[in-house]
Amino acid sequence: MRGDTIMISASEIHELRFEKAAFGYKQEDIDEFLNKLEEEAAIAQRELDDSNNKIQVLADKVREYMRDEDALKDALLGAQKEGHRIISEANAKAEEIIAQAKEKADAMMDEVTVQHDALIEKNEAEIEEEHKKLAAAKKQVADFKKALFDMYKEHLNMLSAMPEEDDTTFGMTEENATEPAQPKPAVAAAPAASDPFDAEPFSAKAIQGAYDSRFGDLQDKD
Repeated sequence: MRGDTIMISASEIHELRFEKAAFGYKQEDIDEFLNKLEEEAAIAQRELDDSNNKIQVLADKVREYMRDEDALKDALLGAQKEGHRIISEANAKAEEIIAQAKEKADAMMDEVTVQHDALIEKNEAEIEEEHKKLAAAKKQVADFKKALFDMYKEHLNMLSAMPEEDDTTFGMTEENATEPAQPKPAVAAAPAASDPFDAEPFSAKAIQGAYDSRFGDLQDKD
């Protein structure tokens, strides 16, 4: 066979004629051989045509597969490019989100720091004010205690300066008892005492003892 056909076809064998010659082959044998040869040639041609058809189908499949392979390559290449693009965009978006979150966190931290500093400054001012109030209160207490001690000392000095009266002047003899009481001359009323101690009938010694027992420990602390 040569190409896609056999060298001699069945139709050529069918149309083949031989000239008769003396003492040649028998015509019946030649015709029978040619018929068989024609049949075999026809079978061979059919098989060849079938093989060619199969080859064509396979060739079409190969070309289709090649086209599919090219399309698949293009699809894979496109998928790779799209994947790279998506990854790049995702990374850029992630970096943007991280940057925004960091910026917001820094702003919140700055705000908290400012509020914290302001609160500390306010607390320090309040503490300083309370210290001033406490110092003023302590001064007032100290001034009051000093004034109180000075007042009592002045009262004690006044009482100490008063003369002690003899109790015998208040005593009465039997003779005096029998004598009628003589009216005493009127004495001008004393001016109202400015201090309650002036109206109380205790001696300077008693006042000093009561003062020492109550306020002596406070004087020691000062």
